[in-house]
Amino acid sequence: MKYTKHSFHIAVLSSLLLVGFVVLSNIDRTTQNNINDVTGYLITLFFVSLILGFVFAMLSLRESYHWKKYIGLGINVFYFILFILALIGNLQDLSQWFG
Repeated sequence: MKYTKHSFHIAVLSSLLLVGFVVLSNIDRTTQNNINDVTGYLITLFFVSLILGFVFAMLSLRESYHWKKYIGLGINVFYFILFILALIGNLQDLSQWFG
């Protein structure tokens, strides 16, 4: 049940980071604040938690039934699929720009 707990906790952390990133990206930027730095750190931490959450979700598949297992698995797989789709879209844009 170790991986199930990690998967669930990282799914909650990823969701909170995503909400924080969305809120900070809608705040007006001035020269007085450093919101760009904070947003960049949140994006980096989100990607790290996304990959860790997906790995823990895959490792939790062999563990016994628990509701946290399926919630963590669903959220982490959903975020990972969105990440892969965004990566494919960016690679397509780069290939069109260079090609």
